[in-house]
Amino acid sequence: MRFYIFLIIVFSTINLRSQNLNLLLNNNLFYNYEEDIYMSNKLRHTSFKPLIKSDINIFNDTMFNLIDQKNNNLYYRKLFTEHLFIINQEDYKIIASPVIDLNIGKEFDDNKMTYINTRGYFVEGDLGSKVSFHTSFRENQSIFPNYVHNYIKENKIVPGQGYARVFKDSGYDYSMSSGYVSIKPSKFFIFQFGHGKHFIGDGYRSLLLSDNTFNYPFLRIQSTFWKIKYTNLYTELQDINYFQNNGINNYDQMGYAKKYMSSHYLDINLHDKLSIALFESVIWKTNHAPGNSGFDVNYLNPIILLRPIEYSLNSPDNVLVGLNSKYKIINNAFLYGQLILDEFSLNELRRRDGFWGNKFGYQLGGKVYNAFNINSLRIQFEYNYVRPYTYAHHNPQQNYGHYNQPLAHPLGANFSEILFLSYYKWNKFEITSKIIFAKYGAQYLDNPISYGGDIYMSTGNFGEIEAIEDVGSGRPSDFGIEMYQGNITNLKFNSIDISYIVNPVTNLKVNIGLVSRSLVSEESIDKTRFFNIGIRSDLFNNYYDF
Repeated sequence: MRFYIFLIIVFSTINLRSQNLNLLLNNNLFYNYEEDIYMSNKLRHTSFKPLIKSDINIFNDTMFNLIDQKNNNLYYRKLFTEHLFIINQEDYKIIASPVIDLNIGKEFDDNKMTYINTRGYFVEGDLGSKVSFHTSFRENQSIFPNYVHNYIKENKIVPGQGYARVFKDSGYDYSMSSGYVSIKPSKFFIFQFGHGKHFIGDGYRSLLLSDNTFNYPFLRIQSTFWKIKYTNLYTELQDINYFQNNGINNYDQMGYAKKYMSSHYLDINLHDKLSIALFESVIWKTNHAPGNSGFDVNYLNPIILLRPIEYSLNSPDNVLVGLNSKYKIINNAFLYGQLILDEFSLNELRRRDGFWGNKFGYQLGGKVYNAFNINSLRIQFEYNYVRPYTYAHHNPQQNYGHYNQPLAHPLGANFSEILFLSYYKWNKFEITSKIIFAKYGAQYLDNPISYGGDIYMSTGNFGEIEAIEDVGSGRPSDFGIEMYQGNITNLKFNSIDISYIVNPVTNLKVNIGLVSRSLVSEESIDKTRFFNIGIRSDLFNNYYDF
């Protein structure tokens, strides 16, 4: 009760306008702003997402258009041009709209009918000049294509959308809530506290941090001055299999096993065409873990380097460092890239002996706007490469993962991938296509050896008895580790989606989609052809392209 009284007092002292809201993490929605943001004369900080509207001078974006002055028909406006509820006063404004996804489909190879039934809402607003807020909720029942169904059955979660409960034998029930409060006390700082997800990079995938996983509690502190944007991110992550994997009765515990992540991200615009960002992140275990020391306040320091802290504490924590960059080559095109280092030995790399501890990955990509002189045509290519055992840890609870999914790329590690993406918009029609080729080393069935792709398996030496007893898996050797070792698997994923935008304010659209997927490994062949049609509020990213 005291907390709510405090909020009322704070809000009542504010009497100006602002927009410290985030642009929603949705690729198709972001296309509406992307060209202006990336191709402006002034190079902007774009790689830590969601972007904050006040940072990029987006105050009258499509999502916040309030009242349609051109039409007097209330029902028409609410359906086609406005939010459902609007409160627009001098010192505050609040909007609210429903979220729906009513979709039916068919998987041709197995003659299986699928559907998605999503109901929810989102509410967001500005309360004066310093405070903004957002909240959303989605409740879902779905029957998925077989490859997604099998993934959910094995991992207990719907990709990026939470814990899956069985619904009518062949379906799943799941829900997801998000929200944050954004406070800007000065022009240099923005504080956000909430429950959501983030993305680091300028590509489709991220090797540093992606929105691939379920939501998590977070505190985001952003500092902007000169040509620098510095972001601190503190999160609480969960390992939903820890109790089961360690023979602990879940009924004796409250919630899932927790771990924490502290991340620093320093983004510098070195030139009108070039930006470079440095990334570091540490994950440490907390409750229910043997040898746990609780929440480590050493990692709360917002400006110190994390690796020296880890060494000074003689800790076993999992530290990753990385690099993100982008370069504008011409007015309508730019290149981008990433490098992630988990562990690395230059001497071992020079010997070319396949040392298991050389755990790294990189990304190279590019985007072209108005390609081939066609207005509103955007094309993108991207290549991703990650060595075996990257993101994993001797103690799987300290891996770079959350809620049974990797925090970076959905394939985990031990893979390479190339993507070709295109997006075209004409009036209210959108056409999005995706071509993905990936090769990775998967696990063999009923084999406890980790080949480096599954980041939830231990990287401990398989020859050590304690490693087998404690975590039940480990690497086969110290040297001779090769890319794609294990069950060599080739993925081909093609999709096309055609949409008609019903209401641009809520991104409500009617869509028709077609997916062709082929997964060929040494043990099996899985092919999927899938068609779907429906109407949806396209506001959030859902990744099924694996």
